[in-house]
Amino acid sequence: MSEHSVQSELATPRQRILIFCLSGLGDVLLASPALDALSRRSSSFQLTLLTMFPSVKEYLEDQGFTSDVRFIDVFRWSKMKILREFLKLRSERFDVSILPYAMNRLEYNAVSFLVGARLRVGFRYRRQRIVNLPFLNHRLFDEDLAMHVVDENLRWASLLTGTVRSELPDELRFEVPPQAMAAAETFLAQQHVDSEANLVGIHPGCNSLKNQHRRCWPPEHFARLIENLRRKDPSFRFVLFEGPQDGVFADKIRALVPGTISAKLLPMSLVGALIRKCRIFLSNDSGLMHVAAACKVPTVVLFGPTNPAWVHPWKNRSAIVRQDLPCSPCFYYSSRPLACPARLDYACVRDLRVEDVESEVIRLATP
Repeated sequence: MSEHSVQSELATPRQRILIFCLSGLGDVLLASPALDALSRRSSSFQLTLLTMFPSVKEYLEDQGFTSDVRFIDVFRWSKMKILREFLKLRSERFDVSILPYAMNRLEYNAVSFLVGARLRVGFRYRRQRIVNLPFLNHRLFDEDLAMHVVDENLRWASLLTGTVRSELPDELRFEVPPQAMAAAETFLAQQHVDSEANLVGIHPGCNSLKNQHRRCWPPEHFARLIENLRRKDPSFRFVLFEGPQDGVFADKIRALVPGTISAKLLPMSLVGALIRKCRIFLSNDSGLMHVAAACKVPTVVLFGPTNPAWVHPWKNRSAIVRQDLPCSPCFYYSSRPLACPARLDYACVRDLRVEDVESEVIRLATP
């Protein structure tokens, strides 16, 4: 997988590269250093980014990696319309297509094959090494279980740019424009939050695809934590961040502890600006956890079945709260939905103690 082998196959002076950003916000954020590495070389690469989530579309457009961000609504469009859009991409004759890590489901590899770029780059998982059809790609990276997802993605950035890993940018990208910061000030003023308040941002949900909502801490625990922190420090104010799939979790918390601030279905730039205003961010393993890391907000993360070695907050002050159960972490990247192989009903995250989370929040909130 040397630079020479890529350049020998692709003689075009400015390569047209299609990057499939088909997973949720967190996965795309963890690919952002690699996207950044290519976008800085606009004389060599012309990027097209494809997504199927509105929040990811907003994020990619806001960050300016490229002006060419495409959106396919796989949840609402007919199968025929979706197929036509992929065939249009095929007609554009891309030089390279990339399936970042960990976006290598069977369907995505098949779509990449259909689009038919001259060079297709992807990953091969340790599990399901064949069933995901990774062989439909020309260049394969074998999943390295010792690597963080950011480093996995910098492997293909290194391949395409011919630059060693240590010379590539490795900061998560989440730039917040001044107008979004001003909008955040207005939002908080409308909630009667003064500038001296200690804001604690909370994301109680996560992407629910493939049963991922089962890795969330129970809403009742979040509510107890809020009550405990309020008693210890009345200056704390709590902001519940809520996306389209988080309503059940957020509604339960608001019902149990009235007075929390609802940041519901907001534009991504405003979400980022509000997170920057927080003193602490508390989250399950979710996309907004990575937004907080990108914004350098101290973050407390609740881990259960997923592996913090792969997806811990990147280059940010943080605390991980998890149980060291013999069966945990059990999650691995594959096409299969999340399951509890030990049949403990996700006790690894369900039974995380409120007191343990509280102590980490207090610790990170202390200057």
